[in-house]
Amino acid sequence: MDTLEFEGKTYEEAVKKASLELKVEEKDLDIEVKEVDTKGILGLLGTKKIRITVKIKGQEEAERVSGSNDETETPEEFGRKFLNDFGNYIGLDFQIMVTDVSEKIDRMLFLIQCDNGDVLVGKDGEILEALQYILRLAVAKKFKQNLKILIDINGYRERRKKALTIMAKRLADKVKRTGRKLKTDPLNPYERRIIHTLFKHNKSVTTKSEGEGHIKKVIISPTGNVQGSSRGNVRGRR
Repeated sequence: MDTLEFEGKTYEEAVKKASLELKVEEKDLDIEVKEVDTKGILGLLGTKKIRITVKIKGQEEAERVSGSNDETETPEEFGRKFLNDFGNYIGLDFQIMVTDVSEKIDRMLFLIQCDNGDVLVGKDGEILEALQYILRLAVAKKFKQNLKILIDINGYRERRKKALTIMAKRLADKVKRTGRKLKTDPLNPYERRIIHTLFKHNKSVTTKSEGEGHIKKVIISPTGNVQGSSRGNVRGRR
């Protein structure tokens, strides 16, 4: 079949469009990332546009697999080299530990230690998220796999998790006292998952994401009938 192009705000959106139109699952598609439109190499999330080309896997895929016996590089090794090259390019010496995908974290984790690493975190982790997104696209393009990837620099993620947990518990206490739902600041998918997991079995409040695209807010609502309306955004960690 001819190669077809699909476009979306995210990789997942573009792949979903392809799967629906071709009426096949993602695993049956040969996907290549053709274009990533961003504002600069570490542009703001939400401004990107992804274009992919796809084919239904068949004889060409079989030939690709059979011809890849000499390809020994793994996604872990590729990701480590990618990040080391990036660090060298901007003058930072990375010490990287990689953990394979596990049921506990459900993603490949790259732990980076380096001096002056905070410059790669940015406000609320924006730069770190952009670097993680670029690595994920690079892995997807090379290995034709939509792997979940998480990058942490100098323990930022754990500090952020603790701050989000404290903030979310404070909001939940207020929701239970007032009976009114509250919203967090806009959060990335990993951060939203922290809050959803925190209250997964809570009988007093429920959570759901609100918004479009990669960055969304989390709404914390009391169970049962909500009294009153939402009162704006409650700011989290600064």
